[in-house]
Amino acid sequence: MNIPSNTLRDAKRLFGRLKHLRCKLPVLNHLLLTAGQNGIQLAATDLDHWLETQISDQPTESACFLIPPAAMDAACRADKGSNVTMDVRGGKRSREIRLTIQCGGITATSAYPTLDPSELPSRPLTIGTVTELPPATMEGLESVAGCASTDASRQILNGVLFTPEDGGRLVATDGKRLACCPATVPAQSFVLPLAACRILGHPDFTAGPAAVTWIDHKDPEKRQVAIRCGRHHLVSNPLVGNYPNYKQVIPAYADQMAVIPHDRKPGVIAWLRSVGKDQASVRLDWHKRGQLALTHRDVNGHSSMMQVPVEIHGSPPVIAFNARYLAEALEIGSTLCFSDELSPGICRHPTGRFCVIMPMRVTIPAGTNATDSAPPPQHAQAAA
Repeated sequence: MNIPSNTLRDAKRLFGRLKHLRCKLPVLNHLLLTAGQNGIQLAATDLDHWLETQISDQPTESACFLIPPAAMDAACRADKGSNVTMDVRGGKRSREIRLTIQCGGITATSAYPTLDPSELPSRPLTIGTVTELPPATMEGLESVAGCASTDASRQILNGVLFTPEDGGRLVATDGKRLACCPATVPAQSFVLPLAACRILGHPDFTAGPAAVTWIDHKDPEKRQVAIRCGRHHLVSNPLVGNYPNYKQVIPAYADQMAVIPHDRKPGVIAWLRSVGKDQASVRLDWHKRGQLALTHRDVNGHSSMMQVPVEIHGSPPVIAFNARYLAEALEIGSTLCFSDELSPGICRHPTGRFCVIMPMRVTIPAGTNATDSAPPPQHAQAAA
């Protein structure tokens, strides 16, 4: 069987998002290759997800075998534009894959022991209610997923909520920030795990419309979500549990606004990411009309400041945020909305997506100007 080396390299990058090579069961580290009248497909699973891609739609002879990691690595070292020949030999107990590749224009042959494909869990059935999603939904998923929690003790927050409320929304939070994006979603609410969101962040999944199939079951542990986009297919187990009431942390009134110009936003984000570690804070001052002063000061007394021209509506409060969280919120929207220095701030985008971030405590000593160095803000509040 001949397979273009470029195709195998693209597939390896896609499967790298699944992290199946970290699984302790050796069979899960392999890729399943199936070939027949419908072409050639590669698939892998980590038991919680099944990822499949079609690498060729040309009919071929029937075949089904597992590709071990070492064989896949060797195949991807073949010259660009060349073909990789795979030949499977032996029985169930002594099966091996023989590769023939072109490396630097020289033919090289190698052999790798492999396992029987029957040891891999079978492909999930994907029969259920189908919803067509526009590319904007996958793009919105990528924009909010970074706000999902990675704390294993809060498992239900380790993903993105798909909810049909308010015309359809994607929601993610880690307790200190919350991202929300209007989107076309299925009628059934579910929480898609963060691992599945990372896979769907691959450019091939955001390049075109997708079809989502909700696979219902009486047992919540056996419900699944299947997402197909082009030649890629992902099946994931949704997270089980009750998602917290995210609406209660969204400020009802935040009419004090400042708009950062589009051409200045990349520089602000780059500065925020450079000021320090995860707990670094930054204070927002408005001592000059039409001017935002961003000030960072660490516990050692080191400080830095950036001034940015902004369009101000109302009287924004002096407020402080976690620098990294503010940078990620500005990626979602560049219109800053506030009510007061103790309430959450909101970064909004004209499309309707927004990010709520909890403020940090900031103290301005009496008799000092807002631009003077003040003690660094302390203690981020919890959003959920």
